[in-house]
Amino acid sequence: MICPENLIPAFTMFVASDGYQCVINKIIGEAIFTKANKPGLKIDRLGKMNEAAQKRFELFLKLWLKNGKEFVLRLQAQAIMLKVML
Repeated sequence: MICPENLIPAFTMFVASDGYQCVINKIIGEAIFTKANKPGLKIDRLGKMNEAAQKRFELFLKLWLKNGKEFVLRLQAQAIMLKVML
């Protein structure tokens, strides 16, 4: 499964809001999310994800369907604010 490029910031904020820590490897273009006692999540700049990230992305999509467009818009706004602050 591939995360569309326009959803990567929202998905990143979704994962980070659950307590995952992010490390970005700019050389290989990959973000790795870690959390104690949880499998690591990996997503590259093209949106390719490992199996653990795919399962998390499925949850993200289910919550989007349940909560509507505002769910994703709120996460995208958080990503923009974080980018501005950095």
